[in-house]
Amino acid sequence: MNEKWTWLPDFASDMGIWEDDLVGIAPDAEHLFVTYEKMVSVLDDVYGLPGIAEASTVVGWGLGAFVLLKNAHNRPKNQKWILLSPYADYCSDHSEWNNENLSFIAHQTKTAVDATLNAFYELIENEFGEWQDDWMKAAKAINPEALYKGLSYIAKNRIDAPVPITAETQVLYGRMDGAVPPAMTLELKEFMPGVEFKERPKAGHWPPLLLF
Repeated sequence: MNEKWTWLPDFASDMGIWEDDLVGIAPDAEHLFVTYEKMVSVLDDVYGLPGIAEASTVVGWGLGAFVLLKNAHNRPKNQKWILLSPYADYCSDHSEWNNENLSFIAHQTKTAVDATLNAFYELIENEFGEWQDDWMKAAKAINPEALYKGLSYIAKNRIDAPVPITAETQVLYGRMDGAVPPAMTLELKEFMPGVEFKERPKAGHWPPLLLF
């Protein structure tokens, strides 16, 4: 039976940009790329989405990884996780944002969506790789209400208790990540004892560079 891989995106992102590259990690598997809008429609019950509970491996990137961690109580017993640039608290001392200004930016999506997207573009504009414009094009196609839901969730939630780990779990983060600095990812260590955190010295935030 073929393996089934499900991919959960970061804020305002479309992992399909890299589909041809990413499926190479398991070329014989079935791959499902969940859209950002579908993911934010079920943030508190992501395992209610078709294809996630049945997956042998779930890859979560940024917000997608955070959502998995918040839904860990529903994780199937033998499901492998690969978490790319996860974090415990996007409004931590290591972040560009605090709860107040991130909440403001979330509300701003309803009246000035370009300003919100530009604020996040600034975090990735110097990343190694040439996908910044592809990211922005995909982000602008997303419904502003979905952007609001994602940012509001990030602003209001954090990991502050041990995460139940029931199967193989891998954390990958980039030394040069401008969107989720390594210090933010490493804050998760105290809540995920026994899980290996692997730094990619030449990677920033982009999934292909984190995975390969």
